[in-house]
Amino acid sequence: MLKACIDTNVWLSGIIFPGGPPAEVVQLALKKKFQVVTSNFILEEIERNLLGKFHVTKRKANHLIYRIAQVSDIYNPTGAVKAIAHQNPDNMVLETAHLGRARYLVTGDRKHLLPLKSFRMVRIIEAGHFLTLLKKRR
Repeated sequence: MLKACIDTNVWLSGIIFPGGPPAEVVQLALKKKFQVVTSNFILEEIERNLLGKFHVTKRKANHLIYRIAQVSDIYNPTGAVKAIAHQNPDNMVLETAHLGRARYLVTGDRKHLLPLKSFRMVRIIEAGHFLTLLKKRR
């Protein structure tokens, strides 16, 4: 089974905007169609954005975080990774993927993460590319 770390932006896009590759990745993750790697850092980032940016109720946000945690292997990055300059929070996402030995980091971050293409044996790809890889495995 494929193992992937899903970046906050993919979770948020998939939860908030129905249709499209991020929504499909989220649905497949929640159905345990691949192994999900996450961290408390990512879960907190999702919750903070759901509440602050998207004005989701605290109850609904808690339910979504609980569901994600249910289907995920949770790791705790320490901040040791410094692949992106200036204490960028994306370093914590990279560290999460690495700690969880994810094969893929699925992201929509074109500024910091996608340009790296890979990090310590973790391929960094967009949601659509990940879906193509998943379909080939079935």
